[in-house]
Amino acid sequence: MKNGKVKKIFAVALSASLLASLTVGCSQGGESNDGGNGDEVTIEWWTPNWDEAESREMAEEFEKDNPGIHVEIVITDWDTYKSKITTAISTDNAPELCTVLLTDVAPFAKKGLLEPLDELGAEAGVNFDDILEPALDITTVDDTVYGIPFRYDGSGIYYNVDMLKEAGYDSFPETWDEMVEMAKALSTDGKYAFAWPLGNQANAATRFVQQIYTHGGDVLNEDETECLLDSDEAKAALQNIVDSISQGYASPSSAEYDNTTMREAFGQEQLAFMLTGPFDVETLKTDYPDLNFATTVIPGDGGMGVTTANGWGVILSANSDHKEEAAKFMAYITNPENQARLTDSFPASKTAMEYEQFATEELQPFMDQLDNSRPEPAYERWAEMEPIIYQYMQNAIAGTMTVDEACKAMATDINALLGN
Repeated sequence: MKNGKVKKIFAVALSASLLASLTVGCSQGGESNDGGNGDEVTIEWWTPNWDEAESREMAEEFEKDNPGIHVEIVITDWDTYKSKITTAISTDNAPELCTVLLTDVAPFAKKGLLEPLDELGAEAGVNFDDILEPALDITTVDDTVYGIPFRYDGSGIYYNVDMLKEAGYDSFPETWDEMVEMAKALSTDGKYAFAWPLGNQANAATRFVQQIYTHGGDVLNEDETECLLDSDEAKAALQNIVDSISQGYASPSSAEYDNTTMREAFGQEQLAFMLTGPFDVETLKTDYPDLNFATTVIPGDGGMGVTTANGWGVILSANSDHKEEAAKFMAYITNPENQARLTDSFPASKTAMEYEQFATEELQPFMDQLDNSRPEPAYERWAEMEPIIYQYMQNAIAGTMTVDEACKAMATDINALLGN
């Protein structure tokens, strides 16, 4: 299972090649690392461990068709990839290509660390017209593309068909209020309707932002100069989370859950439903073969709710030495067939989206949900804003602050961060 949004329990430390790359580098003077004659160009691709097998296969295939180019694979992991890549692409001997979250692209680009890809990518064979527009929008800054998406997905609902039937429900409710009514009926005998992944900062902030978007609110104003988390919409979003726990229909253990432990609790039938991404379908089928589950869209305020959406893509370092060769490999990585190989959820290619592997009953609701999606926050200072949001969410949930007080404190601290 290739799940970039959920920490893998089998995540490994960076390979020895990563350590070597930081001290020696592998793109110097156009020579290969293995003592080649200088005619072979070596390019680095930093790719995450959940994509390692497919990445190595693609590198071997590309090298066979392009004998003058050697691809050096460096394996990253979820916990450290961003900090490692941030350091690496800032150096003079930067790796050519890196796989990153789509929402990482704009902050890197605004620091001048990425190569513009409009012309270079098109010349190398990237078909920009085939890429889903919402995904490409995330990697575009000032009308210039800085990353090529190969995966794009959002959240949806997984529910236990048998547990709902026992409570008198043949289908999942379409609105949030109806869902709350059902959730109260499902929370009996030590089991709970659902949980929030509040034990992980990024997971928690994502769920809060989804609720804000569903209520029609936003985190910052359009020019990113003012925080809007003291709005009625943000308060309603946080109140939903607080009420679900205080009133006993969301698990009181939510503070200990991240997306992985929440999936395990759902698989063990401790939770009747959960809100997460399409990447969990195959894991649930494999780990819990007797689980009778189905999927649907997120209920919202009078209809379908809003999901945040994100994905993964490939960037080209501005400080790298072999941009044309790297762009050629980037075009290969992100062609429709290879996008389909690199994701268990959804590709960012319109062509690949039509492949049979993505046209399953379980995945269809997630595809429908993308029609009501917004990109995850990609603000330049989001990394500093997120812990502020998380801190006051915890205070509100613990009851040490009211929802109004927590939202006001979020807005005050973030406005101070923005210089207001």
